[in-house]
Amino acid sequence: MVEVQHLLSKYILEISKVKDEGTLYAALSEITKKVLNYEVLNVLKDGAIVHSDPHMEIDRTVYADFVPWVEERLSPSFVPVEDGFVGLIPIFKGTKVLSMVVLKTPNEPTSETMDYLQLVAYLSGVTLENLRLLEFVDKARGYFESILNLANDGIVVLSGGTTEFANTKAKMLFDEYPELLVLIMSNITGEEGSFELELGKLFLSVFVKPVRLLGEEKLLVGLRNITSEKEVQKLRELDKIKTNFIANISHELRTPLAAIKAYTETIINTEMNHEEIMEFLNIVYEQSLKLEQLLNDLLDFSQMESHTMKLIKEEVNLCVVMNQALDTVRNLALQKKVEIQAECDNNLSVICDPRRMEQVLVNLLSNAIKFSDDKKKNKYVKVRISKVSPDMVEITVEDNGIGIPNDKLDKIFDKFYRVDSELTYSIPGTGLGLAIVKEIVELHNGEIAVLSEEGIGSTFTVRIPTRDPEKE
Repeated sequence: MVEVQHLLSKYILEISKVKDEGTLYAALSEITKKVLNYEVLNVLKDGAIVHSDPHMEIDRTVYADFVPWVEERLSPSFVPVEDGFVGLIPIFKGTKVLSMVVLKTPNEPTSETMDYLQLVAYLSGVTLENLRLLEFVDKARGYFESILNLANDGIVVLSGGTTEFANTKAKMLFDEYPELLVLIMSNITGEEGSFELELGKLFLSVFVKPVRLLGEEKLLVGLRNITSEKEVQKLRELDKIKTNFIANISHELRTPLAAIKAYTETIINTEMNHEEIMEFLNIVYEQSLKLEQLLNDLLDFSQMESHTMKLIKEEVNLCVVMNQALDTVRNLALQKKVEIQAECDNNLSVICDPRRMEQVLVNLLSNAIKFSDDKKKNKYVKVRISKVSPDMVEITVEDNGIGIPNDKLDKIFDKFYRVDSELTYSIPGTGLGLAIVKEIVELHNGEIAVLSEEGIGSTFTVRIPTRDPEKE
């Protein structure tokens, strides 16, 4: 009895190490041989031999009729044959027979051996069921991973801040954008939700869902590339902006043309004195200047689109350029009752295109004047040009006008864009001015920025180098 218990303990240790059915049946054969000296042992699974020791097959005709009876009883049975006995030992779990051990031995086993074989069969059944379950889990895991890896969306499982699983699409994104995982982690709140990320030209929609598995908190993260949707959205917005631009430009052209036509017809068809004629001609001249400015904007836009805008740089005093710009906008300031305050460091020598820099100043100043706040008693525009470092000049144009909504600030330098507000409907413009200003500033290797608060005012800041870096 002690020997049987020792063998049983040894068998339990052996089957705890098995990795597949083959090693289990080998261990079963080894332990069975120690208690029952068999001549041949076969293991049948679904009627086929899956293990044999030695490589021989026991004649099935001698035991085939007994198999159903043994499977029903779920206990070992031995059938007498001419030269010994054939044993049938079902390997089972619960009421399910997983396989059948068939062996041939010259001696009939004792009742103690039968009990031992029954216990070994049960332990083997439990182990076999677990092995098959693990095999199923592994196959299922591989199956579902294959499905997940075919998905167009990135799928990630995070556990304790580390990546537990990432499908092929997610790995590709992480390889291309190493900072992506950090960005995702910084936006995770621990609750279910979604957010969008922008990495260069890539736009991602990120979905996060907390899940719990075997007592562990995990995060399921979905990554969807929405770049195409964003591009379509931008195209639709651009199409809308272009449609509005065509309407605006038509209105901008029609207004001065109508005025020129009306005043010239009056001059032609009406007897007028010299002073009246000169008054009308001045109006015609002013309207023609508006047309000229409009056409210049369109020409500049054409050069921007074709990347053919050129600068003619020379050394100039930027204060002189500022004064010329102030002369251009002075009448507009008088009409709008806006006070202009100007300040410029003496002898501010800069290598730049003076005509283009005057265009920048005129555009910023005229915008500040046009968008002044009629509700305010004291309206002003402040322009200052100063040297902020030995090689950098700063131009600031500050006003106390209507301001720009915070959600529009990142769009005001876009081509055709105009702030859509009831306060701006009556103010003429094509939406090209600030886009042209930005292009000119960048061609000077400079930068432009804006700070604004709705109802308070705006400050545009331009910085350009004093010297041409391309010629140094």
